[in-house]
Amino acid sequence: MSYQVLARKYRPRTFDELVGQEHVSRALMHALDQDRLHHAYLFTGTRGVGKTTIARILSRCLNCEQGVSARPCGVCPTCLEINEGRFVDLIEVDAASRTKVEDTRELLDNVQYAPTRGRYKVYLIDEVHMLSAHSFNALLKTLEEPPPHVKFLLATTDPQKLPVTVLSRCLQFSLKALPPEQIAGHLKALLDKEMIRYDEPALLSLGRAAQGSMRDALSLTDQAISFGGEQLGSEAVNAMLGTVDRNHVLTLLVALAEQESGGVLKALASVCEHSPGELALLDELISQLHQIAVCQAVPGEADETLIKLAAALTAEQVQLYYDVALRGRRDLQDAPDTRAALEMLLLRMVLFTPKGVLPAQGGGAAPAKKPEPQAPSAEADGRPDLRALLDTPKPATVAAQPASRPAANPQPQPAPTQPQSVNQAPAPAPALAASEPSQTVASAPAQDTPPWEEDVPPWEDEPASGQQPEAVSPEAAPQESQAEAQSGEQSGNPDNGQPATPTAEPETPLAPLPEPTSEAEVATWWAALLLRLDLDGTVRNIARNAVLVSREQHIWTLRISTGHQVLVNRERLDELSAALENYFQRRIQVQVEYEQKAGDTPELMAEAKRQEILADAIHTLHQDPVVQQLVGRFNGRLDEDSVTPKQTVE
Repeated sequence: MSYQVLARKYRPRTFDELVGQEHVSRALMHALDQDRLHHAYLFTGTRGVGKTTIARILSRCLNCEQGVSARPCGVCPTCLEINEGRFVDLIEVDAASRTKVEDTRELLDNVQYAPTRGRYKVYLIDEVHMLSAHSFNALLKTLEEPPPHVKFLLATTDPQKLPVTVLSRCLQFSLKALPPEQIAGHLKALLDKEMIRYDEPALLSLGRAAQGSMRDALSLTDQAISFGGEQLGSEAVNAMLGTVDRNHVLTLLVALAEQESGGVLKALASVCEHSPGELALLDELISQLHQIAVCQAVPGEADETLIKLAAALTAEQVQLYYDVALRGRRDLQDAPDTRAALEMLLLRMVLFTPKGVLPAQGGGAAPAKKPEPQAPSAEADGRPDLRALLDTPKPATVAAQPASRPAANPQPQPAPTQPQSVNQAPAPAPALAASEPSQTVASAPAQDTPPWEEDVPPWEDEPASGQQPEAVSPEAAPQESQAEAQSGEQSGNPDNGQPATPTAEPETPLAPLPEPTSEAEVATWWAALLLRLDLDGTVRNIARNAVLVSREQHIWTLRISTGHQVLVNRERLDELSAALENYFQRRIQVQVEYEQKAGDTPELMAEAKRQEILADAIHTLHQDPVVQQLVGRFNGRLDEDSVTPKQTVE
């Protein structure tokens, strides 16, 4: 017996065998069971998603000798003839080859006659959008009021070309493109029946190459079986499809995580030896960056290598790389040398990554806390494990999760110096000044220059209220005199001579503050506390949109609105707990509760303050004589949307 291709051999015969398209099969099955059948159906969708297959299944359901049912018997002569394509009352028309109005009229001349063998005479018109305008006009009357024994089943890949008069007379079903995972799962079941060996990554590559079309996937599978010699291996499938091996892209991502330009170019040269093209390589790189971003945002079931890369790269890095790659893809197509353009794109990723931003964020304990978790990520935890993971994915999985957790452990190590900074701070200062006085003076302004100085007012006001100068003055005075003698700059003396003041503030701000006695005071106290914590990104967003409900022993409870629930996960709560532990020098665990509205969150209070400042600024401008004179002279008006107050609210 001659070989039958997979697309024909495994073509669904019933709605239960149909892969995907549940929204279509469910509606048709209910209509068949309840005898609520429309006279004309229109199936739309891309190629190979099941338009003609569903039409034939529906035709079999209508004409099965066992009766109209959503599950035809499949063994009666009518069902067998429809399967073989020789049922006399199923008239299949290829509209692409019969576009003339004469063909349509000839077809409709037989509509009035009763079916020869079946219960219904079914007209299956494929690629109906190819009919001419005159053909559509000839079809309209019959399509609107056909005889009771006639059913029209129309299929098209381009419904926009159909006249609205035709669309309004049909019950339309839009078939969806199938996801690669669903296609790969179906291919796996078929290959098990065919007893053909395969690699699951190869099936996923076939699913992606099919672009949502099951028929294309089965055709590619036939080609891959012939290419691989009755075996579907990843390398053979990638070579046949001209796609990039995923491991090559992971090698490139590991080099990007190392942040070394030379290593990135060397990795690219190695990958290009096996890559079919720079554009395909970039497409796969974009796809892997997307999966890493999803793994970071929504931890769950993921590949071990992706988990490791998600831990080694920050969310900001992944978003930056994705944006650079996506924008560079357009430039790559216009570049005279695509290899050089890809090299420039990867170098742009490395050079545009902010260096030193993470250690500089926050205030107080941030300079001591941030560099430590960054060092193991760059040297010990991130790269060697990633390199080993590319060769042996399974053993390296154990180290994937801890790679992102050192941020919580190193924090308590520098923290013990902070509560003792009043007594111990003078000791390191002379040592640094004696060894490298020029670097000591230069490093102090570097910590004060970043834009986080906007948070200084609460830092400066509270030491005054807490009598901090009295506690530090006995030892700070000789320290300041030494700094003046060495640097000679008055502006450098407070920074160089009072390292104890900023390091002690994370521990002392709460001491002079009275315990909050009302919800309003708790909200204000929580907002002020967040200005002193070293938080950034999503964790800071969670905290600023939360209300502190209780502080019972070491358990802190936050109330968060359901609208921000998607941001919360255990890892981010652990990071917030670590920041609070580092600040208060005691064990704190954060838990959350969700409500429709959280209450007076720091973000809402800040927004209310901003609106108040904006209203005052607009009022001041309206009262300004110069503005009034300009408005009166030119018959103008003040554009309130363009008003931006100078005062900012954190």
